[in-house]
Amino acid sequence: MSLNFDIASVLPEVVTPQISLARAVGLRATLFAYPLVEIYRTCTLQTQVPSSTRRDLNTLIHISHPATARQRDVVTPANDLLYTNAWLSLIDGPLALRVPSSAAHPGRYFVLALYDAYTENFINLGPRNCNPEGETVWLVGPDGGVVPAGARTVPCPTRLIWLIGRVLVRDRNDLAAAQALQADIHLHPAGPPAHTPWTVARWQGPPTRVMDALRTSSVRGEDLAPGFFTHFCRALQEAPGRPQDQNLLRWIRQAGLCADPFFDWNTLAPWCREGLAQGFAEAIQLLGEMPHRRGPQPWHTSSVIGRYGSDYLARALTACMGLGALSPEEAVYASSHFSSDQRPLHGQRRYTLRFEPGRWPPAEAFWSVTLYDSDCFLYDNPLGRHAAGDHSPWLQPESDGSLVIHLAHQAPAHTPNWLPTPAGPFYLVLRLYHPRPETEHWVIPALQAWPD
Repeated sequence: MSLNFDIASVLPEVVTPQISLARAVGLRATLFAYPLVEIYRTCTLQTQVPSSTRRDLNTLIHISHPATARQRDVVTPANDLLYTNAWLSLIDGPLALRVPSSAAHPGRYFVLALYDAYTENFINLGPRNCNPEGETVWLVGPDGGVVPAGARTVPCPTRLIWLIGRVLVRDRNDLAAAQALQADIHLHPAGPPAHTPWTVARWQGPPTRVMDALRTSSVRGEDLAPGFFTHFCRALQEAPGRPQDQNLLRWIRQAGLCADPFFDWNTLAPWCREGLAQGFAEAIQLLGEMPHRRGPQPWHTSSVIGRYGSDYLARALTACMGLGALSPEEAVYASSHFSSDQRPLHGQRRYTLRFEPGRWPPAEAFWSVTLYDSDCFLYDNPLGRHAAGDHSPWLQPESDGSLVIHLAHQAPAHTPNWLPTPAGPFYLVLRLYHPRPETEHWVIPALQAWPD
């Protein structure tokens, strides 16, 4: 999933060489910028309108119940975790993060994942790399700062950092124990920073997700380009990219896109605005079509999720489909959009997912299969059931040791192993937390469709 695809395949004939150049820049710049803009958009959404699930910068919020279909801030949430969320600004200096004691909560999976402004999951703090009795780590941004002598420090690549804590909750009876671990996560100093990141403070217009806006018939891609590129150039001032990104960023400057907190779209030449807008629209179309461009394979996995290197397309697609994904040593993700007969998954059909005896998902911590509606959010159903995994008390293995999960819009007869589907298109995400070594060679069984 490299950025080195054939531009001619998505760029039809254009009128002038100048527009052609701007169009090519617009396409590549959008793929590079999408994760950065999406991070700042989400930060703006979750910090400027405080509520039970939204708070100021540098303030932890413990979401005390698993995600439901009503929560729509971030796409593809897991349904078997309690999330702790915080947007951290390191402009004013380091912050201290308290990692809970794993010894006090034996057998409980948790991780404190840290993401930079480009969605890179640069470190995961938890039982595998922290003191079992608990530990305080200091998060230090690019500008440095003073920390206590002998303290453990974590260098952070950007001034804006996203913290996502994940705590396993098995069922309702397990909720209080999961909440107890969650309450042991602390941040110091807490409260809003003295200086709010420029892009967050000066976000123009409502924080609308580009992919959601494009799904409405009243919005064209070209109409969203001015705001998108304005936010990109302003965010570049705070997050100028890695050394290995600079050649691409120099190429992007040909069309007037550069780090500038006062960037004004209207100062660009008309041909430049036209080409950038066209390239932007085609990049967003490319992201929307990517799951189907891969071909009708039953499951798709990627080895670069969470740690992307220079695979900008993979990074953008993950920000579009699964913002905040963990790196491969912490979790392996696989998505399914097709059944074994190479037809797209759809609620008008019924399916079974069968794990043979001894061939269940190889995860050290836990695994789950979560179902998402076509809009990348959980499907609202009467059972409130969104996922099935090794911790689901309602799942019953077959007598031979296999496990069969039924996926259908209506409840199947004579089995409790039912994951409800919407009436239309849907897709699945399989997650393996702390994957075992054999995961590399394990083949995920395809969904089998019942005869029409």
